[in-house]
Amino acid sequence: MKKILFFTPHGGRTGSEMLLWNILQNLNTNKFKVAVYCDKIGVLKESLPVHIPYYTSPFNNSKLKITVYKLLTKLGYSIYEQNIIDIHRKFKFDYWYLNTNHSGHFAKLAQRLGVKIISHISEMPYLLYESVLAKDIEEMLKAEMTICLSETGRQSLKVMGANNIQLLYPSIDLNSILPSEKNKSFLRNKLNIPSNAYVWAMSGSLIYRKGIDYIPKIIRLMKEQNKNCFFIWMGGGTENASEYFFRKELEYYQYDNIVLTGSLNKDYYDYFDLANAFLLPSHEETFGMVNVEAAYLGKPIVTFNSGGVKDIMRAGMGKVVESWNVEDLVDAMIDLMEGRIEVSTEIMKQRALDFDAPKMYIEWENLMDSLP
Repeated sequence: MKKILFFTPHGGRTGSEMLLWNILQNLNTNKFKVAVYCDKIGVLKESLPVHIPYYTSPFNNSKLKITVYKLLTKLGYSIYEQNIIDIHRKFKFDYWYLNTNHSGHFAKLAQRLGVKIISHISEMPYLLYESVLAKDIEEMLKAEMTICLSETGRQSLKVMGANNIQLLYPSIDLNSILPSEKNKSFLRNKLNIPSNAYVWAMSGSLIYRKGIDYIPKIIRLMKEQNKNCFFIWMGGGTENASEYFFRKELEYYQYDNIVLTGSLNKDYYDYFDLANAFLLPSHEETFGMVNVEAAYLGKPIVTFNSGGVKDIMRAGMGKVVESWNVEDLVDAMIDLMEGRIEVSTEIMKQRALDFDAPKMYIEWENLMDSLP
Protein backbone atom coordinates (compact mmCIF):
# COMPACT_ATOMS: atom_id res chain seq x y z
CA MET A 1 0.00 0.00 0.00
CA LYS A 2 1.35 3.41 -0.98
CA LYS A 3 0.98 6.24 1.52
CA ILE A 4 0.65 9.68 -0.08
CA LEU A 5 0.30 13.16 1.41
CA PHE A 6 -1.35 15.50 -1.10
CA PHE A 7 -0.49 19.20 -1.00
CA THR A 8 -2.84 21.66 -2.70
CA PRO A 9 -2.99 25.46 -2.32
CA HIS A 10 -6.58 26.59 -1.80
CA GLY A 11 -9.05 23.70 -1.67
CA GLY A 12 -11.27 25.72 -3.99
CA ARG A 13 -13.09 25.11 -7.25
CA THR A 14 -10.16 25.75 -9.55
CA GLY A 15 -9.56 23.32 -12.40
CA SER A 16 -6.36 21.92 -10.89
CA GLU A 17 -7.97 21.30 -7.51
CA MET A 18 -11.15 19.80 -8.95
CA LEU A 19 -8.80 17.46 -10.82
CA LEU A 20 -7.29 16.35 -7.51
CA TRP A 21 -10.69 15.98 -5.85
CA ASN A 22 -11.88 13.73 -8.69
CA ILE A 23 -8.91 11.47 -8.03
CA LEU A 24 -9.65 11.36 -4.30
CA GLN A 25 -13.37 10.68 -4.88
CA ASN A 26 -12.48 7.55 -6.86
CA LEU A 27 -9.51 6.45 -4.74
CA ASN A 28 -8.90 2.72 -4.29
CA THR A 29 -8.47 2.53 -0.52
CA ASN A 30 -7.11 -1.02 -0.78
CA LYS A 31 -4.06 0.35 -2.58
CA PHE A 32 -3.63 3.87 -1.17
CA LYS A 33 -3.65 5.51 2.23
CA VAL A 34 -3.74 9.28 1.83
CA ALA A 35 -4.20 12.62 3.56
CA VAL A 36 -4.58 16.17 2.25
CA TYR A 37 -2.71 19.28 3.37
CA CYS A 38 -3.98 22.70 2.31
CA ASP A 39 -2.95 26.13 3.59
CA LYS A 40 -6.57 27.24 3.33
CA ILE A 41 -9.86 25.68 4.42
CA GLY A 42 -11.48 25.75 1.01
CA VAL A 43 -15.03 24.89 -0.02
CA LEU A 44 -13.96 21.52 -1.38
CA LYS A 45 -13.13 20.29 2.12
CA GLU A 46 -16.81 19.50 2.63
CA SER A 47 -16.88 17.18 -0.39
CA LEU A 48 -13.74 15.28 0.56
CA PRO A 49 -14.47 11.61 1.40
CA VAL A 50 -14.79 11.27 5.18
CA HIS A 51 -12.02 8.67 5.43
CA ILE A 52 -9.42 11.11 4.07
CA PRO A 53 -7.84 13.37 6.75
CA TYR A 54 -7.62 17.09 5.89
CA TYR A 55 -4.91 19.19 7.49
CA THR A 56 -4.28 22.90 7.27
CA SER A 57 -1.89 25.62 8.38
CA PRO A 58 -1.67 26.41 12.11
CA PHE A 59 -2.23 30.02 11.08
CA ASN A 60 -5.88 29.14 10.50
CA ASN A 61 -6.33 28.78 14.26
CA SER A 62 -7.64 31.37 16.73
CA LYS A 63 -6.21 34.90 16.71
CA LEU A 64 -4.42 34.28 20.00
CA LYS A 65 -2.71 31.14 18.69
CA ILE A 66 -1.78 32.91 15.47
CA THR A 67 -0.17 35.73 17.45
CA VAL A 68 1.85 33.21 19.49
CA TYR A 69 2.85 31.25 16.37
CA LYS A 70 4.01 34.38 14.59
CA LEU A 71 6.05 35.41 17.60
CA LEU A 72 7.71 31.98 17.75
CA THR A 73 8.41 32.17 14.02
CA LYS A 74 10.17 35.52 14.50
CA LEU A 75 12.27 33.87 17.22
CA GLY A 76 13.39 31.24 14.73
CA TYR A 77 11.01 28.38 15.52
CA SER A 78 8.99 27.54 12.41
CA ILE A 79 5.53 26.48 13.61
CA TYR A 80 4.44 26.27 9.97
CA GLU A 81 7.05 23.70 8.94
CA GLN A 82 6.88 21.78 12.20
CA ASN A 83 3.15 21.27 11.69
CA ILE A 84 3.82 19.56 8.35
CA ILE A 85 6.69 17.52 9.77
CA ASP A 86 4.40 16.27 12.56
CA ILE A 87 1.76 15.25 10.01
CA HIS A 88 4.38 13.37 8.00
CA ARG A 89 5.81 11.58 11.01
CA LYS A 90 2.35 10.51 12.13
CA PHE A 91 1.68 8.60 8.89
CA LYS A 92 5.22 8.02 7.55
CA PHE A 93 4.19 8.85 3.98
CA ASP A 94 6.03 7.29 1.03
CA TYR A 95 5.40 10.28 -1.23
CA TRP A 96 4.42 13.91 -1.07
CA TYR A 97 2.18 14.80 -4.01
CA LEU A 98 2.55 18.47 -4.94
CA ASN A 99 -0.55 19.65 -6.77
CA THR A 100 0.07 22.75 -8.99
CA ASN A 101 3.22 24.87 -9.00
CA HIS A 102 1.85 26.82 -6.02
CA SER A 103 2.84 23.80 -3.90
CA GLY A 104 6.44 24.01 -5.07
CA HIS A 105 7.71 25.57 -1.85
CA PHE A 106 7.12 22.23 -0.07
CA ALA A 107 9.67 20.45 -2.28
CA LYS A 108 12.68 21.72 -0.34
CA LEU A 109 11.21 20.53 2.97
CA ALA A 110 10.53 17.11 1.43
CA GLN A 111 14.16 16.98 0.32
CA ARG A 112 15.35 17.79 3.85
CA LEU A 113 13.20 14.97 5.23
CA GLY A 114 14.27 12.53 2.53
CA VAL A 115 10.73 12.18 1.18
CA LYS A 116 10.14 11.37 -2.49
CA ILE A 117 7.81 13.74 -4.34
CA ILE A 118 5.37 13.56 -7.23
CA SER A 119 4.75 16.88 -8.99
CA HIS A 120 1.44 17.47 -10.76
CA ILE A 121 1.93 20.70 -12.69
CA SER A 122 -1.25 22.17 -14.16
CA GLU A 123 0.23 25.48 -15.28
CA MET A 124 1.70 26.90 -18.48
CA PRO A 125 5.17 28.50 -18.32
CA TYR A 126 4.46 32.20 -18.67
CA LEU A 127 1.44 33.93 -17.10
CA LEU A 128 0.84 31.16 -14.60
CA TYR A 129 4.50 31.02 -13.54
CA GLU A 130 4.80 34.72 -12.75
CA SER A 131 3.58 34.28 -9.19
CA VAL A 132 5.98 31.47 -8.18
CA LEU A 133 9.72 31.38 -7.56
CA ALA A 134 12.13 29.75 -10.01
CA LYS A 135 13.86 27.87 -7.18
CA ASP A 136 10.56 26.23 -6.18
CA ILE A 137 9.88 25.07 -9.74
CA GLU A 138 13.43 23.73 -9.99
CA GLU A 139 12.87 21.60 -6.90
CA MET A 140 9.51 20.34 -8.16
CA LEU A 141 11.10 19.18 -11.42
CA LYS A 142 13.39 16.81 -9.48
CA ALA A 143 10.35 14.69 -8.59
CA GLU A 144 10.16 10.93 -9.03
CA MET A 145 7.40 11.70 -11.52
CA THR A 146 6.23 14.97 -13.07
CA ILE A 147 2.65 14.87 -14.34
CA CYS A 148 1.36 17.29 -16.97
CA LEU A 149 -2.12 17.95 -18.39
CA SER A 150 -1.54 18.28 -22.13
CA GLU A 151 0.98 17.94 -24.93
CA THR A 152 1.68 21.66 -24.59
CA GLY A 153 2.36 21.14 -20.90
CA ARG A 154 4.62 18.18 -21.66
CA GLN A 155 6.75 20.27 -24.00
CA SER A 156 7.09 23.00 -21.36
CA LEU A 157 8.30 20.48 -18.78
CA LYS A 158 10.66 18.91 -21.32
CA VAL A 159 12.24 22.32 -21.99
CA MET A 160 12.79 22.78 -18.24
CA GLY A 161 14.37 19.34 -17.84
CA ALA A 162 11.71 17.73 -15.67
CA ASN A 163 12.22 14.15 -14.55
CA ASN A 164 9.97 11.26 -15.70
CA ILE A 165 7.30 13.35 -17.46
CA GLN A 166 3.90 11.67 -17.73
CA LEU A 167 0.75 12.95 -19.43
CA LEU A 168 -2.52 12.63 -17.54
CA TYR A 169 -5.52 14.50 -18.88
CA PRO A 170 -7.79 16.08 -16.27
CA SER A 171 -11.09 14.45 -15.42
CA ILE A 172 -14.60 15.63 -14.74
CA ASP A 173 -17.53 14.11 -12.92
CA LEU A 174 -19.92 14.02 -15.87
CA ASN A 175 -22.72 12.68 -13.67
CA SER A 176 -22.79 16.07 -11.94
CA ILE A 177 -23.73 17.89 -15.16
CA LEU A 178 -27.50 17.97 -14.78
CA PRO A 179 -28.98 21.28 -15.99
CA SER A 180 -32.58 22.01 -15.05
CA GLU A 181 -34.91 22.95 -17.91
CA LYS A 182 -37.25 24.70 -15.49
CA ASN A 183 -34.46 26.77 -13.95
CA LYS A 184 -33.03 27.58 -17.38
CA SER A 185 -36.34 29.15 -18.38
CA PHE A 186 -36.42 31.15 -15.16
CA LEU A 187 -32.84 32.36 -15.65
CA ARG A 188 -33.43 33.38 -19.25
CA ASN A 189 -36.30 35.63 -18.14
CA LYS A 190 -34.30 36.92 -15.18
CA LEU A 191 -31.38 37.91 -17.42
CA ASN A 192 -33.68 39.48 -20.03
CA ILE A 193 -32.11 37.46 -22.83
CA PRO A 194 -34.00 38.18 -26.09
CA SER A 195 -35.69 35.09 -27.47
CA ASN A 196 -33.91 35.50 -30.82
CA ALA A 197 -30.42 36.20 -29.42
CA TYR A 198 -27.52 33.83 -30.03
CA VAL A 199 -26.06 33.20 -26.58
CA TRP A 200 -22.33 32.76 -25.97
CA ALA A 201 -21.15 31.33 -22.64
CA MET A 202 -17.71 32.06 -21.15
CA SER A 203 -16.28 30.90 -17.85
CA GLY A 204 -13.49 31.49 -15.35
CA SER A 205 -11.96 34.18 -13.21
CA LEU A 206 -12.20 37.72 -14.57
CA ILE A 207 -8.46 38.08 -15.09
CA TYR A 208 -6.20 38.95 -18.01
CA ARG A 209 -5.11 35.34 -18.59
CA LYS A 210 -8.71 34.41 -19.32
CA GLY A 211 -8.89 37.01 -22.10
CA ILE A 212 -11.22 39.57 -20.55
CA ASP A 213 -9.36 42.25 -22.49
CA TYR A 214 -10.80 40.82 -25.72
CA ILE A 215 -14.45 40.90 -24.67
CA PRO A 216 -15.32 44.59 -25.19
CA LYS A 217 -13.85 44.47 -28.69
CA ILE A 218 -15.74 41.24 -29.50
CA ILE A 219 -19.02 42.85 -28.40
CA ARG A 220 -18.27 45.96 -30.44
CA LEU A 221 -17.43 44.00 -33.59
CA MET A 222 -20.61 41.95 -33.27
CA LYS A 223 -22.69 45.11 -32.89
CA GLU A 224 -21.00 46.69 -35.91
CA GLN A 225 -22.02 43.68 -37.98
CA ASN A 226 -25.57 43.74 -36.56
CA LYS A 227 -25.25 40.31 -34.98
CA ASN A 228 -27.81 39.69 -32.27
CA CYS A 229 -25.63 38.17 -29.53
CA PHE A 230 -25.86 37.85 -25.79
CA PHE A 231 -22.88 36.96 -23.59
CA ILE A 232 -22.81 35.20 -20.22
CA TRP A 233 -19.56 35.11 -18.25
CA MET A 234 -19.80 32.54 -15.46
CA GLY A 235 -17.34 33.50 -12.74
CA GLY A 236 -15.70 36.54 -11.22
CA GLY A 237 -16.87 38.52 -8.25
CA THR A 238 -13.42 39.21 -6.81
CA GLU A 239 -12.02 42.52 -5.59
CA ASN A 240 -9.02 42.58 -7.94
CA ALA A 241 -8.42 45.75 -9.92
CA SER A 242 -8.38 44.06 -13.33
CA GLU A 243 -11.93 42.85 -12.80
CA TYR A 244 -12.89 46.33 -11.61
CA PHE A 245 -11.48 47.88 -14.78
CA PHE A 246 -13.24 45.30 -16.96
CA ARG A 247 -16.60 46.02 -15.34
CA LYS A 248 -16.08 49.78 -15.67
CA GLU A 249 -15.13 49.35 -19.33
CA LEU A 250 -18.39 47.54 -20.05
CA GLU A 251 -20.29 50.32 -18.26
CA TYR A 252 -18.38 53.04 -20.09
CA TYR A 253 -19.28 51.65 -23.50
CA GLN A 254 -22.83 50.83 -22.32
CA TYR A 255 -22.66 47.19 -23.33
CA ASP A 256 -25.88 45.78 -21.95
CA ASN A 257 -25.83 42.42 -23.76
CA ILE A 258 -23.44 40.76 -21.33
CA VAL A 259 -24.01 39.34 -17.84
CA LEU A 260 -21.25 38.64 -15.32
CA THR A 261 -22.72 36.07 -12.95
CA GLY A 262 -20.03 36.06 -10.27
CA SER A 263 -19.07 32.79 -8.62
CA LEU A 264 -21.62 30.03 -9.22
CA ASN A 265 -22.22 26.68 -7.61
CA LYS A 266 -25.56 24.91 -7.94
CA ASP A 267 -26.84 26.98 -10.91
CA TYR A 268 -23.61 26.78 -12.91
CA TYR A 269 -24.78 24.22 -15.47
CA ASP A 270 -28.17 25.90 -15.79
CA TYR A 271 -26.45 29.13 -16.83
CA PHE A 272 -24.13 27.15 -19.09
CA ASP A 273 -27.00 25.38 -20.80
CA LEU A 274 -28.62 28.70 -21.73
CA ALA A 275 -25.88 29.13 -24.33
CA ASN A 276 -25.88 28.18 -27.97
CA ALA A 277 -22.08 27.97 -27.98
CA PHE A 278 -19.00 28.38 -25.80
CA LEU A 279 -16.28 30.99 -26.28
CA LEU A 280 -12.79 30.53 -24.80
CA PRO A 281 -10.81 33.76 -25.33
CA SER A 282 -7.95 32.81 -22.97
CA HIS A 283 -4.37 33.86 -23.59
CA GLU A 284 -3.09 30.68 -21.95
CA GLU A 285 -4.75 27.42 -20.85
CA THR A 286 -2.82 24.27 -19.96
CA PHE A 287 -5.94 22.24 -20.73
CA GLY A 288 -9.27 23.94 -20.11
CA MET A 289 -11.74 21.50 -18.52
CA VAL A 290 -14.56 23.95 -19.22
CA ASN A 291 -14.27 22.91 -22.87
CA VAL A 292 -15.12 19.35 -21.83
CA GLU A 293 -18.15 20.64 -19.95
CA ALA A 294 -19.21 22.54 -23.07
CA ALA A 295 -18.78 19.46 -25.23
CA TYR A 296 -20.83 17.29 -22.85
CA LEU A 297 -23.62 19.86 -22.97
CA GLY A 298 -23.47 19.91 -26.78
CA LYS A 299 -22.14 23.47 -27.02
CA PRO A 300 -19.74 24.00 -29.95
CA ILE A 301 -16.52 25.80 -29.06
CA VAL A 302 -14.68 28.73 -30.60
CA THR A 303 -11.26 29.41 -29.11
CA PHE A 304 -7.83 30.79 -29.70
CA ASN A 305 -5.04 28.20 -29.72
CA SER A 306 -4.25 28.90 -26.09
CA GLY A 307 -2.53 25.58 -25.32
CA GLY A 308 -4.16 22.34 -24.21
CA VAL A 309 -7.45 23.00 -25.97
CA LYS A 310 -5.89 21.47 -29.10
CA ASP A 311 -5.76 18.13 -27.22
CA ILE A 312 -9.52 18.30 -26.69
CA MET A 313 -10.86 19.56 -29.99
CA ARG A 314 -11.97 17.28 -32.82
CA ALA A 315 -13.64 17.94 -36.16
CA GLY A 316 -17.31 18.65 -35.44
CA MET A 317 -16.69 20.44 -32.13
CA GLY A 318 -16.17 24.00 -33.36
CA LYS A 319 -13.02 25.88 -34.36
CA VAL A 320 -9.58 26.71 -33.01
CA VAL A 321 -8.37 30.09 -34.28
CA GLU A 322 -4.61 29.95 -34.85
CA SER A 323 -4.02 33.70 -35.01
CA TRP A 324 -4.36 36.03 -32.05
CA ASN A 325 -6.42 38.42 -34.12
CA VAL A 326 -9.76 39.30 -32.52
CA GLU A 327 -11.29 39.92 -35.94
CA ASP A 328 -10.45 36.32 -36.90
CA LEU A 329 -12.04 35.06 -33.70
CA VAL A 330 -15.21 37.04 -34.38
CA ASP A 331 -15.30 35.76 -37.98
CA ALA A 332 -15.17 32.19 -36.63
CA MET A 333 -17.96 32.97 -34.16
CA ILE A 334 -20.14 34.33 -36.97
CA ASP A 335 -19.33 31.34 -39.18
CA LEU A 336 -20.55 29.09 -36.36
CA MET A 337 -23.68 31.16 -35.77
CA GLU A 338 -24.56 31.08 -39.46
CA GLY A 339 -23.93 27.37 -39.97
CA ARG A 340 -20.68 27.50 -41.94
CA ILE A 341 -18.86 25.37 -39.36
CA GLU A 342 -20.14 21.82 -39.17
CA VAL A 343 -20.85 20.58 -35.65
CA SER A 344 -21.96 17.24 -34.24
CA THR A 345 -23.57 16.87 -30.83
CA GLU A 346 -22.68 13.17 -30.86
CA ILE A 347 -18.98 13.84 -31.51
CA MET A 348 -18.91 16.42 -28.72
CA LYS A 349 -20.63 14.11 -26.24
CA GLN A 350 -18.37 11.17 -27.06
CA ARG A 351 -15.24 13.30 -26.73
CA ALA A 352 -16.38 14.51 -23.30
CA LEU A 353 -16.80 10.89 -22.17
CA ASP A 354 -13.07 10.37 -22.75
CA PHE A 355 -12.46 12.53 -19.66
CA ASP A 356 -15.00 10.97 -17.30
CA ALA A 357 -13.59 10.83 -13.76
CA PRO A 358 -13.71 7.03 -13.13
CA LYS A 359 -11.96 6.39 -16.46
CA MET A 360 -9.21 8.93 -15.87
CA TYR A 361 -8.74 7.68 -12.30
CA ILE A 362 -7.63 4.30 -13.65
CA GLU A 363 -4.95 6.05 -15.71
CA TRP A 364 -3.78 7.92 -12.60
CA GLU A 365 -3.66 4.67 -10.61
CA ASN A 366 -1.59 3.04 -13.33
CA LEU A 367 0.91 5.90 -13.07
CA MET A 368 1.14 5.44 -9.31
CA ASP A 369 1.60 1.70 -9.74
CA SER A 370 4.62 2.37 -11.95
CA LEU A 371 6.42 4.02 -9.03
CA PRO A 372 8.43 1.87 -6.60
